[in-house]
Amino acid sequence: KMNRLLIFCGLVGVSVAFPFPHPQAPGPGAPIPIPGADGYGKGDGYFQYINVPAHKKFEWGYRRGNPDHNREEYLSQKDHTFKAKLKWHDAYDGHGEHYFDYNHGSAYKEPAPYAPAPPAYSPPAPAYAAA
Repeated sequence: KMNRLLIFCGLVGVSVAFPFPHPQAPGPGAPIPIPGADGYGKGDGYFQYINVPAHKKFEWGYRRGNPDHNREEYLSQKDHTFKAKLKWHDAYDGHGEHYFDYNHGSAYKEPAPYAPAPPAYSPPAPAYAAA
C-alpha cells in the first residue's frame, strides 16, 4: 500500500508542476539592438523596421549599406493609398530616387455574389407517342 501512495503522490506532483510556464527568455544580453539616442539600432544611421498600427495600415522601411554604397526603401499603405520611396547612392557618383504614390480612392466595390448564367439552350419539346 505504501508503494501505491508514493507513486500516486509522485504523479500528482509531476502533473501539478508540469503545466506551469517555464522562463524562455534569453540570457542577460538583449537579442535585438536597443535604439540609440537617434532612434537607430547602432547609431550609424542604418536601420530596418516595420509598423502595423491597425487593420489595412502598415509601413516598413530600411537603410542598408555603408557610406560608399547604400540603399533606402520605405513603403506604406493605408486603406487604398500606397506610397513607396527608393533611394540609392554609391561612391562612383551614382545616385537615384524613385517615388510612387497610388491612390485608388474609395471606388472599390465588393464583387457581386456568384450566380450561374442561365442555360444557352431551350429544353427539348415533349414528344408523345400515340397509343
